[in-house]
Amino acid sequence: MAEPELLFVPLGGAGEIGMNLSLYGYGDDWLMIDCGVTFSDDRYPGLDVFVPDVSFVKEKVKKLHGIVVTHAHEDHIGGISHLWRFLKCPVYVTPLASGHLRRKLSESGLLGRVPVIEIEPAGSEKIGPFSFEFISVAHSIPETQAVSLKTPRGTVLHITDWKLDSQPLVGPVTDERALQALGREGVIAMMCDSTNIQVSGWSGSEGPLRKSLIEIVGSCSKRVLIACFASNITRLLTCVEAAERAGRTVGLVGRSLWNMVENARRCGYLDGVRDFLPPEEIGYLPRDRVLLIATGSQGESRAALSRIAADSHRDIVVEKGDTVIFSSKEIPGNERAIGRIQNQLSRQGVNVITERDAFVHVSGHPARDEVSQLYDWVKPPLLIPIHGETRHLSEHVKFALSSGIPNSILVQNGSVLRLSPGLPQIIDEVPVGRYAVDGASLLPVDSPVLKTRRRLSTGGMVAVSLVLNGQNGLIKEPEISLLGVGEDAEDETNDLVDEMLDEIRHSLGSLRRSAKNSDVIIKEAASKAIRVVLKDKRYTRPTINIHVFRL
Repeated sequence: MAEPELLFVPLGGAGEIGMNLSLYGYGDDWLMIDCGVTFSDDRYPGLDVFVPDVSFVKEKVKKLHGIVVTHAHEDHIGGISHLWRFLKCPVYVTPLASGHLRRKLSESGLLGRVPVIEIEPAGSEKIGPFSFEFISVAHSIPETQAVSLKTPRGTVLHITDWKLDSQPLVGPVTDERALQALGREGVIAMMCDSTNIQVSGWSGSEGPLRKSLIEIVGSCSKRVLIACFASNITRLLTCVEAAERAGRTVGLVGRSLWNMVENARRCGYLDGVRDFLPPEEIGYLPRDRVLLIATGSQGESRAALSRIAADSHRDIVVEKGDTVIFSSKEIPGNERAIGRIQNQLSRQGVNVITERDAFVHVSGHPARDEVSQLYDWVKPPLLIPIHGETRHLSEHVKFALSSGIPNSILVQNGSVLRLSPGLPQIIDEVPVGRYAVDGASLLPVDSPVLKTRRRLSTGGMVAVSLVLNGQNGLIKEPEISLLGVGEDAEDETNDLVDEMLDEIRHSLGSLRRSAKNSDVIIKEAASKAIRVVLKDKRYTRPTINIHVFRL
């Protein structure tokens, strides 16, 4: 019997930023690396996150031996609590990621059902025909790991979310020796982060950034608020030191920050750091003696910073002369939402500082010179770009080939790449997509429910109740409700409703002579009457709901 092929199938993170999910298959045996989410935007009102479509796993994968999680960022771990009921396999995580995952599983009612296996940084494990070894790398959250995956067909290095930082401040530097040793042993392929492949030079170090933020905070008067990712423990500690140097007390605003702080304390990353002030106590301190750390640096509508900027936060108010520092990178796609918050703050006289204005952020992902250095250490014969939009992946292929890598292939979500035996090539495509997390439900992005929500958010709704007798005659005046349709002036809206009523009466009058007219025909006639009025008034096309009752 021929030895099985080794396959690589990304279902997320290849052609987009976020929602990372990669599969490795050897015959009937499969292993998953990461299972993340991506965040919603204004196109999907009322929704926060999306998860990958795992129908391929449910329908085609016979043995999924486990999920190996590289680190605790939501775009790598956040999908597990939503999708595990379809995957039903052990999850392998480091201690920090374990604490984060267990909290999410508890919220989903899965704690105790999901086998969570803790692996120490730089640890290893054998799973079915696969064995993996973690390699510690620097990133914007502690305990980030590259995965050296050993298979019967050879070794693959899966290294997503990493950088070369000589002063990471929290956690070790990227393990150069382990990567060089792996290069000497030989790999058949390397899957590599592409986020900053269009950026020349180096990504920068957390050490010099800490000095810069200390200086900036020290020069500020009144209240200072720093917006950053809740998971960036190093940046959190930098904010603490900057506050202490300036004689300020640190307060936290945002549930995810408090959750991450609790987890980081459990793992020993905040030893010696005093307790943080909760939002309800911050107002008792003078404005020039407080530094706030808040979630929402990406413009998330429900995050703390968004509510603060809109002056709708229960406890926190910003005033003229306060300073808000965005200590994070704008993730592609979030520019509009971030700009809206920055404009709201500026209108209130708040000083807004971003990475365009001062040295307030360094990326957690490698720039071109760092990627080139990794090539030199590992010397992969095949480079597969991951973790990036199509433009990033395409540029990474060009960069790899120009750097002397023998082969590089552009794969995207759904590509089935045969790594071995023979010449590596894409041999198939599998269904991919995303599902919206709607409470405890998962909805396809093209579902009627989400389409209706989008229509309601853009065109509003007209609801009509008709009470008819057996001959289709009106027993009482139709009732019309307008939601998001009409004029601000009440009398003008009333005129619009009156015109709709007249048109409905006229339309139904022509149908009343036939008792055979069904409810469907009645509804179509009433809907057409409303559209005639709205078209004449040059309104957008709202959702129209007609309810028929017969007495």
